[in-house]
Amino acid sequence: MSEVNRCVAIARVKQPFMDWLKSLPDPTYLTIEEVNIDNTAYLLPEYEETNQSLNILEYYYELIFDEQLWSWWTNEKDWPKNRDFATFLKWFDVKMNFMVIDLVDEPIKIYDESRHKKCYFCRLSSFSPV
Repeated sequence: MSEVNRCVAIARVKQPFMDWLKSLPDPTYLTIEEVNIDNTAYLLPEYEETNQSLNILEYYYELIFDEQLWSWWTNEKDWPKNRDFATFLKWFDVKMNFMVIDLVDEPIKIYDESRHKKCYFCRLSSFSPV
C-alpha cells in the first residue's frame, strides 16, 4: 500500500450537461442518475491545503470538460461554444480528494498514447494551460 502523489477529481454531470445531451442530433434517453452511476476519476497534482483544490481544478478544467464532452459526442461542432470555467462549474459537480492510496501491489500501467492517435483526449495530452 502506498500513497500516490496525486489528488483525484470526480466529475458528476448536472442538469445543463443533460440538457445538452438531449439536444444532440442523436439524443440520449438516460437519466442524470444513470449517467452518474460510473464517473471518470481524474488524477491531478496533489495539494496540501483545501483552498488549493479550486486553483488546480481551474488549471485542468478544460481537459476534463473536453474529455466529458468527447466521451458522449465526438463531433466537436455540436459542443457548446462557451466552455469557460464558470460554465464548467454549472455543468459538473466536481469532488476533489487529496489523499490517493494505491492498494494494488503491482506497478500502475500507463498506456502508450501513440496507440490512440485518433482519440481526442489523447491529443490533448500536450495541453499546457497558461
